[in-house]
Amino acid sequence: MTQIGIIAGSLRKAAYSKKVATELTNLLPVQFEPVFIDISQLPLYNADLDESVAVPAWETYRRQLDNVAGFIIVTPEYNRGTTGALKNALDIGSKRHNHWKHKPALVVSTSPEATGGFGANQQIRQSLVTLNVTPVQRPEIYLGHVDHLFDDQNLITNPDTIAFLQTAINAFVKLQAKFQIGETEAPTSPLTRYEPGRFYINDETGQLLAEIIFRDQQNKRIKITDTRVNELLRGQGIAKQLTLRVIRFAQLHQLTIIPECTYAQRFADKHPEYQHLFTTN
Repeated sequence: MTQIGIIAGSLRKAAYSKKVATELTNLLPVQFEPVFIDISQLPLYNADLDESVAVPAWETYRRQLDNVAGFIIVTPEYNRGTTGALKNALDIGSKRHNHWKHKPALVVSTSPEATGGFGANQQIRQSLVTLNVTPVQRPEIYLGHVDHLFDDQNLITNPDTIAFLQTAINAFVKLQAKFQIGETEAPTSPLTRYEPGRFYINDETGQLLAEIIFRDQQNKRIKITDTRVNELLRGQGIAKQLTLRVIRFAQLHQLTIIPECTYAQRFADKHPEYQHLFTTN
C-alpha cells in the first residue's frame, strides 16, 4: 500500500476543507492508504527550540511526513491567503531538514465565495516550489460556494463536482506513479468511478463492466445490495477492489455495512480484519 498524507488547513471541527479532504480520499484507488495528518497540535515554529530541545509534536509530525509518498492538501482561504496553521505546518516540515521534498501533491482550495480560495491555493503552490514538492498542474481545483456542496450527511452529491474531483485524483495518481517507479505514465488499470451509492467501471464506450451498489439504511448503516463483474474482467480481483472501496467509504464516514449480496457476504466471512465494520441488521 502506498501511503498518502491528507492535510486539511482549517482547525475547525466541521471545516469544509476537512469534508472536501474526506471526499477526495474516497476517490483514491484502493492501492493508496490515506493517512490523515493532524496539524492542530503543532506549536508555532521557533528555531530556538529546534536548536535546544526536541519538541515531541514536531518530531511526530515530521515522521508522518517522511512515511508518506505524496500529499493531498486542502486549504480554506483566510484574507486572500492560506491559514496560519497550514503555513506553520509547512515551515515545521521544512526543518531541521526538508521532510517534504521529492514528493507529489494535489492542492485544493475552498471558499464560500465564488473565487474558490484562489489566493490560498497559489500561496501554497509558491511554498511548495521552495520545498521541492511537485504539485498537480492541471486541473487546478478552486471550489467556490463550498457551503452549498454538501448534503445533510456531509456528502457531495453533484455528479459534475464528483467527476471534476475524480479528474484531479486521477492526475495525482499518474504524477505519483512517476515518482514511485520513474515511469512517464502510470500503469494502466480499469478506472473505478464513484457516484453516491455506487462504485463502477465502464469501458471506453461507456458500457458497464463492473459495479457495486450500496444503499443508505439510516442509523449510520449502509447495505451492499449488488456486486457485478463482467466476464471480461473476471479473475482480476475487481469485485474485491470494489468492496474495499465501499469499506473505505464506511471507514471515512464512520458507518457499518450490511452485506446483503452473496459476494459481500463471502467477503465478510473471509476477511476477519474487517469484521468490526459488518453487521447483520
